[in-house]
Amino acid sequence: MIITNQTPIEYRSLWTMRLHLAALLQMGRISRRADDVWKNLPWKRFKGQVFRLQRCIFKAQKNNQKAKVKLLQRLLLRSRAAQALAVKQVTQLNQGRKTPGVDGKTALSTRERLMLCQKLNKHWYHWKHQQLRRVNIPKPNGKTRGLGIPTMADRAWQALLKLAAEPAYEATAGERSYGFRIGRCTADAQKLIFNNLSSKNNGKDKLILETDISKCFDEIDHQVMLKKIVLPIEALRGLKMAIKAGVRGEYPSSIKGTPQGGVISPLLANIALDGFENLGSNQWTRQRSISLVRGIRYADDAVFICKPGADIQRLQDDIDEFLKSRGLRINKDKTEVSKATDGFDFLGWRFRVNSRGVFKSTPSSENYADIKAKVKATWKSGVTTEARLKKIESQVRGWRNYHKHCDMSKHSLWSLNHWLWRKPSGRQT
Repeated sequence: MIITNQTPIEYRSLWTMRLHLAALLQMGRISRRADDVWKNLPWKRFKGQVFRLQRCIFKAQKNNQKAKVKLLQRLLLRSRAAQALAVKQVTQLNQGRKTPGVDGKTALSTRERLMLCQKLNKHWYHWKHQQLRRVNIPKPNGKTRGLGIPTMADRAWQALLKLAAEPAYEATAGERSYGFRIGRCTADAQKLIFNNLSSKNNGKDKLILETDISKCFDEIDHQVMLKKIVLPIEALRGLKMAIKAGVRGEYPSSIKGTPQGGVISPLLANIALDGFENLGSNQWTRQRSISLVRGIRYADDAVFICKPGADIQRLQDDIDEFLKSRGLRINKDKTEVSKATDGFDFLGWRFRVNSRGVFKSTPSSENYADIKAKVKATWKSGVTTEARLKKIESQVRGWRNYHKHCDMSKHSLWSLNHWLWRKPSGRQT
């Protein structure tokens, strides 16, 4: 059903609704009731259509049917359902949706969303990507990380490409990669670490190689990304323009890296690093039945669990060679080898196996300090007491949910709770 300025209209088919919607947009008839038009689009049906196409792309890629994959991707990119979902994702659902690009737009009206859907439908295959806006955010070590923010329209176009490219990547992606992937989260990586370091697997005898890639998003080689990603040729040409779009006021064109503020950037990084977690898997025991090295990756952070007898120097050489082929290098300051009994930090947790072989996972000291600093900063913000307490409640609940599979006996936040109790009551200034 679509509601115009007059009366509601019922449609027998989705195709009839699309034709009428396009006619209304061209005639400029959608104005005051644009909110009703957008709200009453069949979003559930759109999701079903896109999912069916993505499933077909996934199966075709699994069967190595390259021509069929490209054909199905073109169908998805032309689909009005996918175009509408891409616009909705970047304008209403994404967490950073209000961050402006070089055009200064922090939000789109409903009419502008509908017009953007029309623009995607007409120009997705020869899209002209604008330059990026630089935003610097602080890092825990005191430095800053530069984000390249595309415009709202460019983000919608990237989201559309991601809908087509992601199922092809998932068909061949490594099983021990958990960052920025559908249906996977940090808790899955935590469970895999537990399975490898538990007492029944002799976790206390193992060594841990912690790795971190230096400036991963800023240094990835463009040719590697474009060679590995599966998309139709017209979409690849547009993607090449997108990753080479420079930052306004700094440089006109980029020769390497992918902007961290882009919607498709995490997928591109995963594609470029695919296989990193499998390094060292060619080291076997004498029986050649059990691998001596097990890698676990989340985005550009990874740990390698090494059994006794593993050649760690050989593993490090393989890592250097793998990253060099992609224009990357390891961060020596954050790369170290430690015993499982000494413990190591990964994804905000502290993992350790005690002398009896018992595995324990707790929030890391850095993560624990971060939540306390975040709560205190929220309390000192200049809003009402009720609004501050509501935001703090949300922050603490999210932190506890993230660590719900940990031992929280020594991280009760009692001191922080007492500090907050004294503030509103006036017992502490």
